[in-house]
Amino acid sequence: MIAVLRGTYVDIVAGEAVVDVNGVGYAVRVPATFTADRGSVVKLYIDTVVREDSITLFGFGDPSEKMVFRKLYSVSGVGPKTALGIISFFSVQELVRVISSKDVSLLSKVPGIGKKTAERIIIELRDKLGTVTSGDTVSFAGEERSTYDELVEALVGFGYKRNEAVDALKPRLNDINGGRKVEEILRETLRSMA
Repeated sequence: MIAVLRGTYVDIVAGEAVVDVNGVGYAVRVPATFTADRGSVVKLYIDTVVREDSITLFGFGDPSEKMVFRKLYSVSGVGPKTALGIISFFSVQELVRVISSKDVSLLSKVPGIGKKTAERIIIELRDKLGTVTSGDTVSFAGEERSTYDELVEALVGFGYKRNEAVDALKPRLNDINGGRKVEEILRETLRSMA
């Protein structure tokens, strides 16, 4: 599974950013708010959605957008394209505020979201998204577990067995719970496992 793409931004074609990674151009669906200069190096956090007839990469400039995207399309009746539309309409902080305040009318202003779907999103996610803390940052419910899972998946992706990954992460639980960046923890863990 692709977790992160880092490469040269080529262009946006039909709503998909084209990112050149070592000569391979990846088409990645991105929120409408995504901006980059042609030729600049971009880093996108990737969620891969596999369907019967397609494999689609969705990319986000921030891991919190990816996390919210996953939670949104886990709601019954909300697909990945609709979830991407919601993230294009609201920032993560705004969306958390809208859902925690149960503002159905504001959420249903998103194109393709009716009142019933907005109500369902609020009911299913109001306890799962977390809260906006001082400084306009989002504290996600269960964030530490998600970071841990992400690290385990990354290590397995590097060819380690799941039990090896779990053992290697045990000494790093304080770092994971302390909010250190996933990339830093992963780098240190890979060094210790080499």
